[in-house]
Amino acid sequence: MTPAQARQLVSMQIAFNQVIDPDYPEAPKVKRDDVKAILVELGEYFEHTAYKWWKKQSADWDQANMELIDILHFAISDAVEHACQRGLDQAAATDAVAQLIGQSFAAPVSVKDGKELIVAMAQDGAATASLVCGEQFFAALAAMLVAAYGDADTAYLTYIGKNALNNLRQQRGYKQGTYIKMWHGEEDNEVMMRLLSEHQTTIVGAPQPLAHAQQLLLDHYDVHVATNAG
Repeated sequence: MTPAQARQLVSMQIAFNQVIDPDYPEAPKVKRDDVKAILVELGEYFEHTAYKWWKKQSADWDQANMELIDILHFAISDAVEHACQRGLDQAAATDAVAQLIGQSFAAPVSVKDGKELIVAMAQDGAATASLVCGEQFFAALAAMLVAAYGDADTAYLTYIGKNALNNLRQQRGYKQGTYIKMWHGEEDNEVMMRLLSEHQTTIVGAPQPLAHAQQLLLDHYDVHVATNAG
């Protein structure tokens, strides 16, 4: 992952969080618990891996891998917030977390099981916060993302797609309960991944990849989903 890509990941996450809380990250008004969100997403990851040895199951690795992208969203947020708590402003926090991400993808560690993410958070923790997304956590998460998507570039592209989908959900009533998550029998995640693959070249080559992906999903939702609802 290039330094520019790592920095863009952090900038995209901050911009998304500011949709919900304009004062994020230096003086947030919305109470967040990114670690708790990560633990929930990790539980969903395990659900898709068919971990229940006592019953017949089939793993859905596409959905499991998507949960890792969700975890990345909250991990970046947690790292940014801790950077600001150390006295860094938004620009400095962005640079610090981008450097952390870049280092993690440059030299990922070996991870055998998703449970190691929790161990890593504990290793990064301190007396003031027992579970933190720091160097150990990002190294482990980077390793899982590369294993899931093949390389850092694909993980980066998938993050863009999921960030764009999260933005679409907010704009089209996710919080109000009016958003349509099933798109003609498919989950929005699945359709997003297909559209991402079909338009990969134009998204990556766009001056603003996230804005391009957001418009692509908005157009698809408004034309093919919302207008045909019911």
